[in-house]
Amino acid sequence: MSQSTSLDPSAILASLGIHDATDLQPLRGGADTAMWQVRWNGRQYALRVFRPEQTQVYARELAAMQVAAQGGIPVPEVVRSGSWEDRPVLLLSWIVGETVSKQIQSRPQLVWQLGTVFGRMQAAIHNVSTPAGMDTNGWIEWAGDEPELKTRLYDLPSRKTVLLHLDYHPLNVMASGGQISGVLDWANAAAGDPRADFARTYTILRVEPHTPDGGSLLWNAGRRLFERAWRWGYGRVAGHLDEMALFYAWAGSVMIRDLSPRIGKAGHWLRDEHLGGVRAWRDAWKRRAGIGS
Repeated sequence: MSQSTSLDPSAILASLGIHDATDLQPLRGGADTAMWQVRWNGRQYALRVFRPEQTQVYARELAAMQVAAQGGIPVPEVVRSGSWEDRPVLLLSWIVGETVSKQIQSRPQLVWQLGTVFGRMQAAIHNVSTPAGMDTNGWIEWAGDEPELKTRLYDLPSRKTVLLHLDYHPLNVMASGGQISGVLDWANAAAGDPRADFARTYTILRVEPHTPDGGSLLWNAGRRLFERAWRWGYGRVAGHLDEMALFYAWAGSVMIRDLSPRIGKAGHWLRDEHLGGVRAWRDAWKRRAGIGS
């Protein structure tokens, strides 16, 4: 049973002082939160409910969205915030449009345009200063049991500190009319080196297993074209990125850490062999960076 079907959205809204919302529709949210689309006072909103142990995640997401909005990034407005049965709760403004992924599927002729603006928006995020007190090193530890890789990243003299989204992919970015209308799901936000965020997105677009069979030739061709447009759009704003082998190896390690708990899980198709491409990606970039050689 999903979180959305096991919780009572009417009671959650009542805890925020809202008793007359209608059309409460569960949404497919992230792996860690439950979400609904609701209608209140003639407008649509998104209700997001965290798990009780996610208080820090909730606070981090609030802080990240606040500074992102101040930096001109289109993010949902926090309309109400509070808690219900120890669960942090957000009522967010509804972002118009549909996910970049869905737009590409319905309007494939826009793949280059959408990829370009997708890259430009990520570069714009990396121009935003970070909230005070946000951890600047935690993202490195996401690599797990990779001591040499993490030491190299800690010691890298060229490290920068900006706002990172760290889950920036076509399902978390909304588009309307060929332009980006909103960036969602800031639960992973951190302060850190923009090359980590770029590398994580690149790894998601290039090697994350999306289907058991790897997808059709046409689907993969569109994915690669979008990836090229994203890199081009990002580079037009942010310029060239150096020393990327370390960051690509890091992103591969993070993906393996994220996906491994899903292997063999009831209701999920992921199997160990599906991570073969991710491991090859990680290991190739580790060799390029001179790690383990």
